[in-house]
Order: sequence, then C-alpha cells, then structure tokens
Amino acid sequence: MHAYPRAALAALVSFALAGCAGLQPTQNMPRNVAAAVQPVDVNVGIKQPELYAAYEISNAGQAAAAGCGAIPGIGILLAAACGGAAGAIDASVNASRAKAADETIRPLKDEIVDVQFDKAMNDAVADALKNVPGMSVASVVMTKNVDPKAYDAAFQASKSNGVMFVNVDYHISKDFSTLEISARGLLYPRSESARTAAGLPAAVPAEGQGALGLQHTAYRANVFFHLTLPVKATEPADFIAAWKADNAKLLRTGLADGTTQVARLLAEDIQRLPGTTPASLGKSEAAPGITADVVAERDGGKLFRYPDGSMHFQVTASMPANATTAAAATGGATAQ
Repeated sequence: MHAYPRAALAALVSFALAGCAGLQPTQNMPRNVAAAVQPVDVNVGIKQPELYAAYEISNAGQAAAAGCGAIPGIGILLAAACGGAAGAIDASVNASRAKAADETIRPLKDEIVDVQFDKAMNDAVADALKNVPGMSVASVVMTKNVDPKAYDAAFQASKSNGVMFVNVDYHISKDFSTLEISARGLLYPRSESARTAAGLPAAVPAEGQGALGLQHTAYRANVFFHLTLPVKATEPADFIAAWKADNAKLLRTGLADGTTQVARLLAEDIQRLPGTTPASLGKSEAAPGITADVVAERDGGKLFRYPDGSMHFQVTASMPANATTAAAATGGATAQ
C-alpha cells in the first residue's frame, strides 16, 4: 500500500495524458524559449475546498484482480466479475479511510475556517512570477475547476504567447505530523512563434485533441513545502492537539509561510537553464529511502533537490509554550 494525498492525483489528472512516456517530471527552458512564451497567462488550480489528511491507499483489490486473471479456466466473464468485485473492495476501504482521516482533522478545519488559502496562494504566485526578470505575466487567475476540458478551453481561449498552469495541493500527512503544500507548474507555448521556438509544430492542436499533453510543455516543475511538528508522539491526537493549540497558530503560520515558499521555489526554478542545477552542499536523507542534494539552508530549514528534479523545502516548526503544554497533556513531548 502507498500513502497518497487525496486531491493531489485529482489536481494533476489534467496532465496525465497519453503520449508522455519517457518524459522527465521536470524540465527547464532555454533562454530563447523563455523569451518567446512572453507574455504568459497563469492559471492557479486549487481543486480541494479545504485542508484534508492523506491516508494509506488500498491496492489489495488490484492484486486480487490480477490474480483472478491468472487462474486457469476461470473464464473471461468470471475474471472480469472477480476483478470488479476486488476493485469495489478497494473503493470501499479507501472511502472508509478517507472518512476516518477527515474526522481526525475536523478540529483543525474548524479552527482555520477563516483562512483564505486559495487567495493567499494565488497572490503569492502572482507576486513571485511578476518579479522574475524577463517574465511578463499577462494575467493570474485562480480556478477550482481543474478538469481537463476546462484547462483545455482556457488554453485555447488565451491570446498570450504562453499559458502556465500551477496546480496546488495542501494537506496534513497521513501520520498527522507534517503540513505539506505542493505545486506542479507546467508552461505551454501558445502562439505559433512560441511553439516553433520550443521545437513544436506551429499549429496548436484543436480543442480536445491533446494540446495539454506533457510532450507539448516547454517547462515542468514540482515544488514542495514540508512543515513538521517538533513533537514525539504515537497517537494522532497528540499531533492534532499541537496543531490546534493557540487558535491553530502553528498551522496558520505554516499555511502562510508555505504559500510564500512554494511561490518562491517556482519563481527560482523557472529561471534555471537546462542542464544547470543548484550547487549541492552535500547529500542527506530527505525522506525515508530518499537521498537528495541539500542546495540551501535558509529560513530555518533546508532546501533539497530530489533525484527527479523536484525541489523540497523542509523545516521543523518552533513549538509555542502553550502548544508544548497541550502536546504534553496528551502524551507528546517536544524534540530536544
């Protein structure tokens, strides 16, 4: 089983199109292409209505379905029925886990109901990209509709030389210890001159004909912000208490800082030329089983470049005194 944020996959589904095999998840632009795609229309997509918690995705049914097809003599129709039943089991398990995760963080959602994350994220992206040297931002629009058809329509209707989509996700990790904010940035040449500069056919594919396939991108980026509580705990309640303390001060601060950091990472990354990477300060374990380059130490945290080219800013929160008390009351303790 794997842990996945619920909305992350849905938020990126518009880009999971055919014809993308073999492409790297990240790609930078040569100077001539960067110049040709100006001005750029920016669409910030945030599908989810509120904060959520990640959970373990069940794929036991998928394995069972594969096993159904491997049973000699079971027959095509019986194998299909067996596989469908296994898939239904997965769906039921995942729905139950999603509901449990939602109930666990409900106190946090209620505590930050006044936080306008969508607006803050949109404003941060707009400010960061408008300050990139040589970048001309024609418009920045926030949308809740990240459906492929809606994105395709926005691309087709644009009058700019380039269109950039920034899909954002924010959630609490499955163990409730970490706030994670991520953005997937994709920039598509729109005009004939921009597409030619990027080595693409000059004519834009018609609506519904795969214009937003990854093979049509001039730029691709994945950036992440991770804020971890300095609480040693074994129960979700310990982490929830720490996040919720003092009117959810740590969570509010994390959401505000995260929007700024994610937008900053996008603005920094889009300026890098192909074949160049940030200088490494050394290798370090960034996550269990993942060794990455430390490329900066700033704002109390570390910036990692993962092997796939994604950029991750990781920082540990500073625990207020009253949050420490709340955590201790539920069995947690601050890290020394």
